[in-house]
Amino acid sequence: MTSLNNKANNKGFSLLELSVALVVLVILMVTTVNIVKSTREYDHLLNNDVYMNEVRSALMMFVRVNSFLPCPDSNGDGKEDRQGGSNFECTTAQGKIPYLDLGVAATDVWGQPLLYAVNAEADSSGHLGFADDKASARYFDRRNPPAFSLDTYPLEKDGRKNYRVCGEITSLNTGCSSTGTENDEMLEFAAIAVVVSFGENGAAAWHAFDSKNRGGLDDAEFENVDGDQQFWKGSGSRREGQTFDDQLFWILGGDVKYAIISSGGQL
Repeated sequence: MTSLNNKANNKGFSLLELSVALVVLVILMVTTVNIVKSTREYDHLLNNDVYMNEVRSALMMFVRVNSFLPCPDSNGDGKEDRQGGSNFECTTAQGKIPYLDLGVAATDVWGQPLLYAVNAEADSSGHLGFADDKASARYFDRRNPPAFSLDTYPLEKDGRKNYRVCGEITSLNTGCSSTGTENDEMLEFAAIAVVVSFGENGAAAWHAFDSKNRGGLDDAEFENVDGDQQFWKGSGSRREGQTFDDQLFWILGGDVKYAIISSGGQL
């Protein structure tokens, strides 16, 4: 009798028990992978935020040294691009960060360049913003710098062809696309420059920027590549159920004026 009991006790796991154990193991593996992935993504965002702060500091240092903001890089060589002639206007109002002029890394943590958008009248499309000494475009004028003064717009929320930055609660179909007056849902109404990192899907975002075809981008992401005067800074958690990881900062006219005055310059 004892021998028979021992055989019964040593028969091992049943097929059902093995199946349950495998299911539990798979669940634990998936959970671990997701935790590792989330931690890695969070670390990337933190590291990229450090890089973005370095770029902003470099832009302000550029202003202190040169008394104007650089133009965007339009051909990918890392240097600002300007037209010839007397005005030296920017070749384009939206391009890449001139990383060599700023002395910063060429790309973000995902290996993609940053978008750099400047006042639309600073470009060479015929606006001739440099001809008006109060126009926001004068912050990018390198003739006899500083070409701007304490009276140069925006003094508060005015100034032509500047950028609006929208927050999470702003409607993409109304507030963010509005050409009307300031509303409480906008984070900024008159930024003279905006810098954007497109996040993990940066390659797709740059393709959409170049082609002006959204591809697989949702509305929030496409808002930052469509070339207009609006940008989106929201968590994205409530926007179409997709993860929005763009990071951006903007520069105001007051930031540039302060950089000159704080370094001993005169306006």
